[in-house]
Amino acid sequence: MRPIDLFDDYLSGKLSAQDVAEFEARLSSDSTFANAFEQHKTLIDTLNRNEKRNAFKNKLKAIHTSAFGNDAKIISITREESFAKRYGRTVLVAASTAAIVVLSTVAAISPGVKQTNNEITELGLKLKASSDAVVEGIKEGNRLKPLPAPANLEGSAFAFNNKGYIITSSHMVNGADSVFVQNGSLERTLTEVVLIDTKLDIAILKIADAKIVKAWEVPFSFSEKPTDIGEKVYTLGYPRKDVVYGEGSLSSLSGYYNDTTMYQISIPVNPGNSGGPLLNDQGNVIGVIRGKITGAEATGFAIKSNEIFKSIAALTVDSVKTDLLSPPKKQSLKGLKRTEQIKRINPYVFNVLVYKKD
Repeated sequence: MRPIDLFDDYLSGKLSAQDVAEFEARLSSDSTFANAFEQHKTLIDTLNRNEKRNAFKNKLKAIHTSAFGNDAKIISITREESFAKRYGRTVLVAASTAAIVVLSTVAAISPGVKQTNNEITELGLKLKASSDAVVEGIKEGNRLKPLPAPANLEGSAFAFNNKGYIITSSHMVNGADSVFVQNGSLERTLTEVVLIDTKLDIAILKIADAKIVKAWEVPFSFSEKPTDIGEKVYTLGYPRKDVVYGEGSLSSLSGYYNDTTMYQISIPVNPGNSGGPLLNDQGNVIGVIRGKITGAEATGFAIKSNEIFKSIAALTVDSVKTDLLSPPKKQSLKGLKRTEQIKRINPYVFNVLVYKKD
């Protein structure tokens, strides 16, 4: 549904009670959306006033004709203005603001708020505090060890190389107080953020404890070669507590609004998939999951691998740049069945847990 259609349904009372609550929640959390709605409401009020004004004029003309006949002239004491001159600026402002909403490339997903227009939705999974950690702790009989608090935001990440560097989405870690990673092979582990590129929406983390990565042998490599439309691709990520696999194909060599830094893929991606790897049939990483089209099923976007390396090459910190421009060259997945590829990749795909100060 287009934003203006949603605005009209709200103003005319056609939305359900739940949709009204979600609409008003978005008004309070999205200033661009709220501004567009106010401009649209002003435009509708203007059109209604003009319609009433014309109806009143026509009624006066009918009365005049009835009293004096068709030949009697009406002489206005004020200069008549056209609709365009009287209301043109109001219409243009409303149209421009609506266009900004439609073309806005990022809309953060919020709990309980449905995004109803075609925008890219960031896929960080926002969480509310729960007692899950306490229940799990009791089951394990571990009453003495302090249990971690639930994270504010969760998503996905994967190993960048054998030196403990990990890549994820920058919208995941922006403003983070601390960032941890974990998976079935790795207990919750602290990382530090070493690079953020908000324009490309990538972030590089590094595991603080060097002992953890001492035996790392990342089985995949990054492919910067051109990829063809229709090529089979797959994803791994953490929209749930366990890793989730998705498969599909490359549906476009450009992303939302013809963005050439991204691929479009025909894989359903969900909150929690942000920052996960996009891999081809040979098990090479060709991108990082960025988001999806709001309101469209099985439409996702991934940042291209070659764009990631361009961003890293622009770094001014030479020591970090040297480490990051040396991704794993050894590729041990080619020719393996998909199930075997996944078994080897899984230890190097992580659930990201982000903590932010209130």
